[in-house]
Amino acid sequence: MSGSIILPIPELLAATYLIPATLSTGAAQERAREAVAARLDPSLASMVLATLDLPMLVIFEARSGQDVPPLPVMLQRHLGASPEQVRTVDAAASFIEIRGLYRVGWPPVQQWAARAAAAALAADLGVPVVDGFIPRILNPETALAALPGDDLAVRLSDWVLVLRSQGALGLWFTTKGLGRFGLPELQIRNVPPQLARPATVAVTGLASRLLDLWLAALDEAGEAAFAQLPALVEVTGADVACGYTPTPRGAGLIDAALSGAGLDGAGPACPPGAGRARVQLTFDPATDDGSDSYLTVLPPGDWPVSAGEHLAAVCSALLGAPERDVRKVRAGKAMQQAMTRARESLPSVRARFLSGELGPDQHLLLKHKVAAADGNEYVWAYATSWSQPSRVLASSADDADYDPRIRVGRPIVIDAAAIVDWAIWIDGSGIVEGGWTNDVALSGAD
Repeated sequence: MSGSIILPIPELLAATYLIPATLSTGAAQERAREAVAARLDPSLASMVLATLDLPMLVIFEARSGQDVPPLPVMLQRHLGASPEQVRTVDAAASFIEIRGLYRVGWPPVQQWAARAAAAALAADLGVPVVDGFIPRILNPETALAALPGDDLAVRLSDWVLVLRSQGALGLWFTTKGLGRFGLPELQIRNVPPQLARPATVAVTGLASRLLDLWLAALDEAGEAAFAQLPALVEVTGADVACGYTPTPRGAGLIDAALSGAGLDGAGPACPPGAGRARVQLTFDPATDDGSDSYLTVLPPGDWPVSAGEHLAAVCSALLGAPERDVRKVRAGKAMQQAMTRARESLPSVRARFLSGELGPDQHLLLKHKVAAADGNEYVWAYATSWSQPSRVLASSADDADYDPRIRVGRPIVIDAAAIVDWAIWIDGSGIVEGGWTNDVALSGAD
């Protein structure tokens, strides 16, 4: 099932930025030039100023606020925009739109030039800037900090976001930003909830690897309309490092008109990484103009067990295996009281789970009894679906000692009658509610 993936090469790539301000096109251009010269490093400023002199590469346009689609407010808050920034953009009567347009390759001149001009102008005016690709409200200083230095190195995580949403059988991961470079976005479906944080890091590493493969494929394709990527991709710890550290890439595919600014591309320079993992990719083209095309991440064809276990293995290989927390406890009076308390409140927490009351970073953990000939064992799992009161679809959070069918990341079905405890887990904080049996185990109470 490996083989190759044939991807179309876009003729041109666009970058769009919006500044909430009332200025004429000419005034915006002139002020942006002054701001670029004052706020950017001289080498980058020279490149950006050169692009402003090239017709159709960077275009300024004054637009009415009525012509600008409203931004998704919840997304802005999730991505860190302040309420004041959201109000500023939402209430703006007019905008300056700055569009960059350039061919596929490295460096992505259209992105760097349009962002530099827009962010410098926004900083000069004291207003936020909107990255139209996401879309996302940015502080101008944040937008400027993502631009390359003298070596054309950029941190990919500044340009490619990993977003997640709740699905029926786990989390749905998508990237937003690979399209800036002509690639489809990445997606992974049914991600075990406990992998939300490590999978974000692993996907960023995979995106970094794909970008390097794509730039090499573009070089090989020449003037062709399509480029070829391997369907089976190995991602390493070095790719993860490259995704989160400023890294020069490509071969300096900049027009002679701009190369006079003294900017050259260079090959990737990433630290070595021992961890390695393989993933299979399939191409799912967009079904309409308003949708993204995706490269869907799957286990390799020879992977013997579930996709959730594959992703858990990928995260362990690239980031290190999490420590297993197994505790032997006595089923005394305090433990029985804890289980009774949890069982009595189970209907209410199920109602909260089904209503969507839990936030995007909150996960419902359920501890269930695993009965075997050697005795009983209690294992945590992350709920993914609970439409039927009598059973829960979940992703196992641990390996069971007594049941080889229960493994980290594997989808399982839990009999609700076997649930003895529940907890609300927040990434980075741990259990914030429930987990009474854990409290008893830690206290050593009888």
